[in-house]
Amino acid sequence: MERNEQYLSIDELKQIMSDYPFQYIVCGQCAIDLFLNEYTYTKELMSITVSREEVDLLTNYFLEHQYQLVVKTPLYELEEINASDLYNYTKFYVYDKKAQCRIIIVYIYETKDDKWQFRHDHNIEVEDYKIYFHSLETDVKYLRPEIQMMYKLYHELRQDDIYKYQRLIQHLSYYQFFMLRKVIGKDKLNQIILSET
Repeated sequence: MERNEQYLSIDELKQIMSDYPFQYIVCGQCAIDLFLNEYTYTKELMSITVSREEVDLLTNYFLEHQYQLVVKTPLYELEEINASDLYNYTKFYVYDKKAQCRIIIVYIYETKDDKWQFRHDHNIEVEDYKIYFHSLETDVKYLRPEIQMMYKLYHELRQDDIYKYQRLIQHLSYYQFFMLRKVIGKDKLNQIILSET
């Protein structure tokens, strides 16, 4: 199976998802660009996220539309899987058989009592409806930047990303800033803020 990728635009994503009756949230670089009002075109594979409770509905939708579900093997090859196997995964790819390429990354997030739970620490919870913003211009829901940065910064801070994170932090509300600091720690946040780029 080839590892080619097709970078979808938001309009192309919406066209693919046009009949899907449930919630999906755009994440990744596209969500960051939407937050900063800088979305022009997609620079990477389109990413969306859905709750574990709705992943069966989403995968059935893709399968009904003749797409495949694939994951990376430990040898970084792509392998087709069944929807029933997804309980072992937090991410998978939607594969277009006709074009022979990956078109969407799907991240699965956990919920409990209608609250999003941070994958690395289930004590960190947010009401499910508070993890996204809605872009009126593009009419899509996108992951809030502090949630996005929690995942990106929990383990490591890459020097190449510091400028991008500085720009995001400048636009956060007090609540967003407080949530991010609570998760990634004051030291790492200060390292980003005080770094010269």
